[in-house]
Amino acid sequence: MKRRAFLALAGGLALAPVPALAGKKKGGGAAKSAKSSAKAGGAAKASGKGSKSSAKGSRSSKRHGGVEKADRSERIATARAAAHRAPPTGLRPLSNGGFGAPAPAPVRKDNEPWRHYELTLKVTPPAQGDALRLWMPMPMETRWQRLESLEWLGNFSHGGILRDNDSGLLTFLGDWKPGTANPSLTLTMKVGTRQRLFDITRRAPTPETEDTLSPFLDPYGPWSDEVISELADTIIGRIREPMPQALAVFNWVTEHAGAAGSSCKGGEVPESVAPALCSVREEDDGHGVAGLFVALCRATGIPARIVVGQRLGLSRQSPALGRSGDVSRAFHVRAEFYAPYYGWVPVDPADAARVAVLDRSNGEGAALRRRLFGFWEMNWIAYSNADSVHLPQGPDQSYLLNSPVLAASVSGNQVRMLARPTSLSLEARPTDA
Repeated sequence: MKRRAFLALAGGLALAPVPALAGKKKGGGAAKSAKSSAKAGGAAKASGKGSKSSAKGSRSSKRHGGVEKADRSERIATARAAAHRAPPTGLRPLSNGGFGAPAPAPVRKDNEPWRHYELTLKVTPPAQGDALRLWMPMPMETRWQRLESLEWLGNFSHGGILRDNDSGLLTFLGDWKPGTANPSLTLTMKVGTRQRLFDITRRAPTPETEDTLSPFLDPYGPWSDEVISELADTIIGRIREPMPQALAVFNWVTEHAGAAGSSCKGGEVPESVAPALCSVREEDDGHGVAGLFVALCRATGIPARIVVGQRLGLSRQSPALGRSGDVSRAFHVRAEFYAPYYGWVPVDPADAARVAVLDRSNGEGAALRRRLFGFWEMNWIAYSNADSVHLPQGPDQSYLLNSPVLAASVSGNQVRMLARPTSLSLEARPTDA
């Protein structure tokens, strides 16, 4: 079956978004009643017309006998070599060996409407003998989400927006002097979002460079490379094209996570992988399932990455896939994979698995699960698409972002991370008329 027909059967196809207008930036002060509007920039991405790393994974050859199994480096080298094959009909070669968009390519207007939300974060951490420092992640700036305004109020001595140069993560940082009585901070963000849908009829106008894609081919997660590589080989079988390979991985992960949701066991699931599949439950942030999807894609030679974010509204797809009001524990992790000539494709393995668990009895979850391959419902905002982040002016180590607030005590040059503040509220509400 041809790839276009294969994917048409796999899930819904829709119009992809175009660049969004950035939010306006207004100046402001600090201390007890400081407020500001700021434009949040998305995580920096290198792109251009350089050599393009293909997502075409090559399945390592293996057998139970004398045939030598191809190692990971051979698998990735084969995937990258695929970028030098002849382009599909309609793509024009660039002078340096990459491939650009169809020429000429008509510009199609995105008709997806913007939805608007307000998030209010209130933190009253306990007083510390040392100085106190808090970090609050800011939304990325992308074609499907934007930070429209930001206001803050608190008794901190210093506050402002800083960026982690490696991951691109934007954070609001607040500092309190030692012994500050009743430290407090109120942060109000207004954000706009619109649905993100993959459209197979549209080509990516500019391919990602190899330097951009290479980090997203590195092994991911706590699993051994051998276990993940063998499992990936089993899943993709004889499938050669990256898009159907990614779909096979998505289906396997969501089906087995759904099946493991009650028993946490499965005959074909490696023991080390089972905990990630068994993490599917309503309050879970989805990192285990999304992370496993990413790890398997990378082992196949498909660039993939987690995207950490926050639910902020009710879902139009399923009540289980949304949250409104108190969203302080509504962190949610999604994923993307890179397909040659199409760019980054959105997927939500954790919610697809959750639907499989919750709707198994009535069978309504199958269509929604298929839809979540290539679709993000934007009742959610993304903070970071990096494997890990460094906190500006924080400890010299990386962290997995998993909370709307990160706290530390500061004594001289020593920065010591603290447990999540107990007095924390994060409220979200829609602001559309």
